[in-house]
Amino acid sequence: MTRTPSLLPAALLTAALLTAASAQDTTAPAPALPPTTPAAPPVAPGFPVRAQVASGTLVGREASGVRVWQGIPYAAAPVGERRWRAPQPAPLWVGERDASQPGSACVQPRVGGGVRGSEDCLVLNVYAPATAVRAPVMVWIHGGSFRSGAGSDYDGRVLARERGVVVVTVNYRLGPLGFLAAPGLLEGRTDGNYGLLDQQAALGWVRANAAAFGGDPQNVTVFGESAGGMSICAQLASPLSAGLFDRAILQSGPCTPEINTAALPDALNTGAAYARDLGCPDGSAACLRAVPAERLLDTPVPGRRAPGAVALPPVSGDAVLPRSPQDVFRSGQINRVPVMIGSNLDEGTLFAAPIARSGRDLPVWQFWGLVALLERWNAPRVLANYASRDYETVGLAAAAVVTDGLFACPVNDIARDLARVTPVYAYEFRDRDAPTELKPTASVPRYGAFHASEIVSVFGTPLASFADPAKFTPAQADLARTMRAYWTNFARTGSPNGAGLPAWRPLDPARNNVLTFQPGRVAESTDFRQEHRCDVWSR
Repeated sequence: MTRTPSLLPAALLTAALLTAASAQDTTAPAPALPPTTPAAPPVAPGFPVRAQVASGTLVGREASGVRVWQGIPYAAAPVGERRWRAPQPAPLWVGERDASQPGSACVQPRVGGGVRGSEDCLVLNVYAPATAVRAPVMVWIHGGSFRSGAGSDYDGRVLARERGVVVVTVNYRLGPLGFLAAPGLLEGRTDGNYGLLDQQAALGWVRANAAAFGGDPQNVTVFGESAGGMSICAQLASPLSAGLFDRAILQSGPCTPEINTAALPDALNTGAAYARDLGCPDGSAACLRAVPAERLLDTPVPGRRAPGAVALPPVSGDAVLPRSPQDVFRSGQINRVPVMIGSNLDEGTLFAAPIARSGRDLPVWQFWGLVALLERWNAPRVLANYASRDYETVGLAAAAVVTDGLFACPVNDIARDLARVTPVYAYEFRDRDAPTELKPTASVPRYGAFHASEIVSVFGTPLASFADPAKFTPAQADLARTMRAYWTNFARTGSPNGAGLPAWRPLDPARNNVLTFQPGRVAESTDFRQEHRCDVWSR
């Protein structure tokens, strides 16, 4: 049964800890947000290749056995009267459309200040083996706290070439343009969740056009990490997603904690206050649609909320997500497809790392005070299980609270709920020497298997300023190839198993068998809940 920690302590603790860092000259990442935005990978030089999709002819590039088409519109630009509406069909074009460069990212804050992207951003990118014929299709939903990132930040060429799958990476609306619910924006039974609607539109486009790239439209797997995993988590609970995908992979993406969704009445109250702050006291759609995108980003979303928390998460209670994912999973009334789901051993280090004042660790008294504030009556139990003296630094104690309370235990709860009604394969990534470009701090002298550290293994390509598989040891490179084999086998057949791979058995909720990944060792564990002290977070 899925359970929610009281007051979502790990998430709020993360945000509160980041608040402590805000007075310093330190840029602190928000929960589920990598510290930098990777640069879009360039398309390798090659010769033109064409694909005929419903809207017209696309001209991409082929090189080294992979065909790449980028910046493909899957829906009309959500601008003007289409801002804060469900996505509309992509326009037709006459002649050939150049698809050799990524399209614009959706509007978001730029790392270091300013704005990245534009509102005309509903595009996707396709990476296909040159010889693909009815190949499995894998659609990637990027992370970034529902407020940053782009599909083109991720390079699908290694997966396509090495594993023979068609990879699609998708943009979706972010921040207030993607998830604002306001009384004046009500359209039918939909209000908010425009980003989730975009993802559904992209999946529908893939069903309709996958064959043009050598993909099998009847074999579509959606996969994503962090906010991307949370999105897929929500799509499993959305009746509007039924039939849009055949399998799902959720990487570090629990959507059941309350901090990761907002009930519609609460979202509408927030939206009404936000509209007033934007200069639209009547909250009318016409007034809101006239507000420049830059001002939307510059205007803080009102409400009592820990800094660093997602201000505008997906909304439960509208037509897209009529019930909270937690309720849907408990009832078993999900979109029943095979699921692969997991998290990383040290998720919280990414968020605790910036908490350093002049090279010093987080003070013990501050850690105690934060736990007392956030956990109230449960604080003694949390402090007894996460005593700072048991860790090398106080920051690592805070990181353990984040790991277990926000990621490990909620993800495992979801896995066990889903396993009652559909095949589930559960994993944990445990490479504590995962390469990273991140710098250690006084709070976190080492990152371990940190949040998002598995992505470069899954894709086999770098994330700029974050991690690079070129720095893998031979054992890490072998592990990465093993993971790509599991991921793509699952996409191909619904089972990750294959020749030469250690057996990965479906999750039995009674045994709680989780496959663990670390260099030189891929093995089943049944101690996950004990190792992450999930009894502390259960209600």
